[in-house]
Amino acid sequence: MVEGVMTRFLSLPLLFALLAFPSAVFAHRDDQYLQATLVAVEPSAVRLQINLIPGIAVAEQVLAVIDRDGDGLISTSEAAAYAESLKRDLTVRLDRRNLELKLTASEFVEPGELRTGSGIIQMEFSAILGPLAAGAHRLTLENRHLSTISVYLINAARPTSRAVQITKQKRNDNQSAGEIEFTLHPLR
Repeated sequence: MVEGVMTRFLSLPLLFALLAFPSAVFAHRDDQYLQATLVAVEPSAVRLQINLIPGIAVAEQVLAVIDRDGDGLISTSEAAAYAESLKRDLTVRLDRRNLELKLTASEFVEPGELRTGSGIIQMEFSAILGPLAAGAHRLTLENRHLSTISVYLINAARPTSRAVQITKQKRNDNQSAGEIEFTLHPLR
């Protein structure tokens, strides 16, 4: 499990996500599992920064999925298994081609903190894009993780490279699926 890295790069994106969807985040209900995904598109890679926040009423249900042996602790192997479960429930495509995600960072808070409804599990997945031609592209994301208890947010991060310009974002009604259109410009 990769830990500690998340604090460095998720603090600002989490702030952006909270500012982009303040009513949804602050109205986060006790009986829902909030999954907020910030999608960072760069010329050679895509990063999904996901904040998972179980409400008080669903925290035990979420913990049962994570803490498989029920000992009240989240072991390294349990955290890795949960990250793999989340990854299996994500589908990311670039121009209709499936991308292979890799876990690049994760941070799990103590189970007691998750039970308060304010504890956040943070994960980052990345996918290498390979050589990408200049011009218009479409990235799609679908999140099916624990769908019966979850609410979702998907938003594109502001690109750090001048070569990438986000041109359009679309989401389904519950934001479990979204589409990000972007243009890749050659840098001179």
